[in-house]
Amino acid sequence: MSGAVKVLGVLGSPRRGGNTELLLDAALEGAAEEGASIEKVVLDALAIRPCTACDGCRDGIRCVLNDDMAALYPKIEDADAIVLASPVYFESVTAQTKAFIDRCQLFWCRKYLLGMKGKRRAGALLAVGARVRTDFHAPEATARALFHTLDAMPCQVLAYAGFEEPRSIEDHPDALRESRELGRQLAARGRDII
Repeated sequence: MSGAVKVLGVLGSPRRGGNTELLLDAALEGAAEEGASIEKVVLDALAIRPCTACDGCRDGIRCVLNDDMAALYPKIEDADAIVLASPVYFESVTAQTKAFIDRCQLFWCRKYLLGMKGKRRAGALLAVGARVRTDFHAPEATARALFHTLDAMPCQVLAYAGFEEPRSIEDHPDALRESRELGRQLAARGRDII
């Protein structure tokens, strides 16, 4: 093995300390318990512009937009596992999460236009919906598109509906335990990959 498995957690919620972040923290703690090196990125604390479809990344070298996403590209490239965590807003991921995903067009160009081989990695989505009847189809499809591009398939999904109030996910009998176990599994899968 060439060092510790690197697990990158990407928080797409604008609400700090809420249900989504609690789940992500549990997953990262589980990964750390398995010996992984962990890092959490809080998208709402960064300035990430949406993709402008300028085709500036078609060369596979870099995105031409100069903002905080530039610092995330190497973290994504280096990660052996990525955990994307987002609450569900209007049946999809948050705007912060979607901007991050769309700016991964650089990796799409590398894979699909230039035929470059990417690093195999593990991936997972953590999603929380306020409504009891939340439909997770759209956020799952969006996350799967990202993880397919990043060679992190199949991706694992944990989705929880009916949690509106901050920290109410703690009332779920298994959610934090399941997230912690997910982190352990991602770290173990990452070991198999590197």
